[in-house]
Amino acid sequence: MSWHLYSLTFRLKSPLHIGFHKVMHLFRTRAYVPAKPFWGALTAKLTRNLKSSNYREVGEFLKKVMRFSYFYLSDGNDVFIPKYTDEGLKFGSLPQMEFEKRFISSLASTSIEPYSFTAEEGMLHEVEFISPYEIHKENEEPKPVFLKGLLWISERSEEKLGVQVNEDNFSITDGKNDVKFSDLANTLQIGGERKYGFGQLKLEELIEVNDQDLDHLGFKGRWKEDKDEIRLELKRNEFIWSHVKYNFDLKIKGSIEPVVGRDWSDRGAGRELRSHGLCWVPGSILMEDKTFKITEEFGIWEVV
Repeated sequence: MSWHLYSLTFRLKSPLHIGFHKVMHLFRTRAYVPAKPFWGALTAKLTRNLKSSNYREVGEFLKKVMRFSYFYLSDGNDVFIPKYTDEGLKFGSLPQMEFEKRFISSLASTSIEPYSFTAEEGMLHEVEFISPYEIHKENEEPKPVFLKGLLWISERSEEKLGVQVNEDNFSITDGKNDVKFSDLANTLQIGGERKYGFGQLKLEELIEVNDQDLDHLGFKGRWKEDKDEIRLELKRNEFIWSHVKYNFDLKIKGSIEPVVGRDWSDRGAGRELRSHGLCWVPGSILMEDKTFKITEEFGIWEVV
């Protein structure tokens, strides 16, 4: 098995809400995109492009042949990955408050009673979102917001589906239909509030990366292939840029949260809650050199 690394940059074309937690009537958004929304969007679109109806089969195949990083906001130059510091949480070089003022906004709405055209009691809610343009002072020209992340792809074949790597691109085939990844990912819609037009993405850049050092891409560490899996080597005082499964022996400082998602079940997509357990959050700081494995569980890391 052979893994190839690609750097992906998407331009955000509409507001983006990535569900986090609720505070009173405010639905907060994460300031980054975990791997699962991208996997879900690619699965849905690829299944249609292959003229198939077996979403589960296609999704399981993508989990085997793809390893995602999380995707982080970028202004086209800097990548704003969270990091815990002695001065508090920062995103890139920006303090949390400055980052949120620059990239995070919200929209309040309520349900209307159809007979009286008045607001329904208890239905007021406010949704945070990542703005598609940087929020600056008046009279300043708006600057677009991007999402940047990494994707490893394995050139392998299963019974019905396979991956073929070409120059600067790769295709997924079922023997009858060949779907180029650049075409597949050209436009995607991810996250919440999609029926209101949220989460529209446009692929701006797809570049194959031949360097194992990830620092020049805005991410920390080095990667290597070992036992058909992706390994990431990070040094002491470097920050993690994915959720890391809790391990009693891991020396790290930061925050912990339970990671829960919706999975396939016999009743259909998203009908079963699945817990990935307690995880250290992106931005937590290593207190020792450590090697991690990127799991099939949507980019979550595990100590090797």
